[in-house]
Amino acid sequence: MLSEIPVPILLNFIFLGIGLEALWLLRRQITIGRPRVQSQLLNLGSGALLLVAMKLALADDNSIYVLASLGAAGLAHAAGLTIHLRTL
Repeated sequence: MLSEIPVPILLNFIFLGIGLEALWLLRRQITIGRPRVQSQLLNLGSGALLLVAMKLALADDNSIYVLASLGAAGLAHAAGLTIHLRTL
């Protein structure tokens, strides 16, 4: 069944899931007043950028765009890790 669904469509569903999780984290921060959601959102953003890089690579786009999205994912991950480590 999954082999019949194209990979770009599956990636779009994953993007939708990441967006819904980000909205849930923001709502949770507002309702229970949980601080430090920024590192979790940066982690989600990093994962989304990795999926963008995979989607660009599958579409055989220019490699500079793939490298740029991979670099942005790395920066988002490093920023999230820095925020997390500062709260310890």
